[in-house]
Amino acid sequence: MRFILSVLGGVVLAALGLEATLQCLPVHSGVRMAQSSAATPYAHYLPGQSYVYSHGWALANMQRGTTSRDGFVHSKDIAAGANVLVTGDSFIESYMLRYEDTVQGRLDTALGKVYAPASSGNGLADALVLARHFLPLTHAKTMVVFVEPFDLRLIEYPAGRGHNYFGFDDGKVDIRHMPYVESNLKEKVLRSALLRYAYYNLKLPDWASGKVKPAEAASDNSTALAQHRARRDAALDYFFAELGKLQQQYGTRFVFLVDGDREAIYSQGKKTTWPAEDRAALLARLRTGGYAVADMQPVFERHWATYGERMDFLPMDGHWNRVAHALAAKELLPLLAK
Repeated sequence: MRFILSVLGGVVLAALGLEATLQCLPVHSGVRMAQSSAATPYAHYLPGQSYVYSHGWALANMQRGTTSRDGFVHSKDIAAGANVLVTGDSFIESYMLRYEDTVQGRLDTALGKVYAPASSGNGLADALVLARHFLPLTHAKTMVVFVEPFDLRLIEYPAGRGHNYFGFDDGKVDIRHMPYVESNLKEKVLRSALLRYAYYNLKLPDWASGKVKPAEAASDNSTALAQHRARRDAALDYFFAELGKLQQQYGTRFVFLVDGDREAIYSQGKKTTWPAEDRAALLARLRTGGYAVADMQPVFERHWATYGERMDFLPMDGHWNRVAHALAAKELLPLLAK
């Protein structure tokens, strides 16, 4: 019994020592989300919230920032008379970069009045809700919609808390919101540097969940694949029809920024993160609808072939690095100038 108590006491002392040490280091702080509601049915953070970003066990690539008045990362406070709104998920949010290195920061330097209502986990349904919410407030001339592989791979699935998703009932499509309400425990847990280090820097939950191989959103099963195609096409029909209404009402141009399949580029086609059929379906819709498109696939292919330089933080993190953001801004600027 004395041995067990000694071991437990040693563990507690070690944990307290680690906690004290990590409190002095740039451990990833996390950012608290604001509660969503019918008035604000989109994911955003508490405004004016300071945060620290770092990656991995060695706390690499430390970045500091503060969320905007509207609760977004790497966006100026959204105001009327916007030139460009840039929507997207964590690729646009970009904790791991400085603001001036992000695509929205570069566009703002060139054009001014560029805002980025973007949040981790956003999809096409969220982009539509953000357009409905912010276009009446800003009357933005252009809205850039970022699209990455999982936006289509998971298009028929419910969203995470705070986000929106496409609902399918009797052949009809609508937008549904998954409310976010912060648990009383979360604020207290985030105060512990040791718990944040285990969760964000070591990614222990991801490691544990990775032990069980997740099912593919659209498998090789013909029935599942047929359902995915039908719901994907129905969701895209609804999405573009609603964009058309907003375009007519506010005069806003919609420009699409489409991610490339970087895994396929690096591995010369041996790996892929974006089913070719989904990507082709999206690009066909964009061409048919006459939308301006910055397709990063050929851009990334040329850059990799010429310089052999990665456009992301792989293998640790698949998000775009400053190289990809610079290439994207370069592709977008001529489209926005039009």
